[in-house]
Amino acid sequence: MIAACTGCAVMVSGFFGWYLQPLISADIEYERLRAFSKPMDPHAIDNRSDSRERGKDAEDTSISPRPSAELLENRRHIDWEALSTINKDVIGWIYVPNTPIDYPIVQAPVNDSEKYLRTTFEGSVAYPNNQGTIYLDSDNADDGLSSSAPVIYGHYQLNGSMLSSFSKNDSVDELSRHDQVFLYTPTTMFHVELFAGNIVDASTEKIKTSFTSRQALASWIKEKLDESEAVLYRPPSIDQLFTFVTCSYSRWKDQRTLTYGMVIESASTEAVEYYSADEPASVD
Repeated sequence: MIAACTGCAVMVSGFFGWYLQPLISADIEYERLRAFSKPMDPHAIDNRSDSRERGKDAEDTSISPRPSAELLENRRHIDWEALSTINKDVIGWIYVPNTPIDYPIVQAPVNDSEKYLRTTFEGSVAYPNNQGTIYLDSDNADDGLSSSAPVIYGHYQLNGSMLSSFSKNDSVDELSRHDQVFLYTPTTMFHVELFAGNIVDASTEKIKTSFTSRQALASWIKEKLDESEAVLYRPPSIDQLFTFVTCSYSRWKDQRTLTYGMVIESASTEAVEYYSADEPASVD
């Protein structure tokens, strides 16, 4: 079943300020955390690497092939040590161009799978309108974002924060406005492309976090594509399915919007930091 969704509904009462205060506090918190995830100048060469300073000797290192310009243009320097000091459950960061989505990702604990529905990254808990934290399903804990089917949850909020931008991804027009997602971990940067979105009833919809074979994954993707209201394209074959889950309230009380994506490129953090976007593919 899909995780519950607290803090998403509209409340109109004399307690409006009480309702909004946790939302405002969380906005301030996440803006503060963005100081630890800074976009890098895509045209600057990162001189922190000793191999870069050795010129031709760089060819003898284990640096991966040059990432695409799009990956380099969205690279970041993330202070993982600082983030993990604040929250040991941090596993990644998500950034989606043309949206406010720019947040850390945590791993939901196996023994408290819905903890981050109500707990912010720094540990604040409030009701009813806590933004929580964007988190990876507890069933993905073993392999993290490298799982065969990572499921990432984030609230819908009235101010457009968290994964609110994905709430209308059952529309082709809406989905195509922000179909590029960048995920960062301490070791890898992923470029995920969204290809389909659908609205479901969370009380009946089942979700999968792993597959025993590529055939099982392909069968599941076909089923989800056939059900989806917005399909940008049908992937011929993929090894990993990302599912993003957020709330939406146009039809049912327990409505969720599911958005499906696939990795179209990944590169090691070392390689992304090693190259700049405007240099030639090889360094003489």
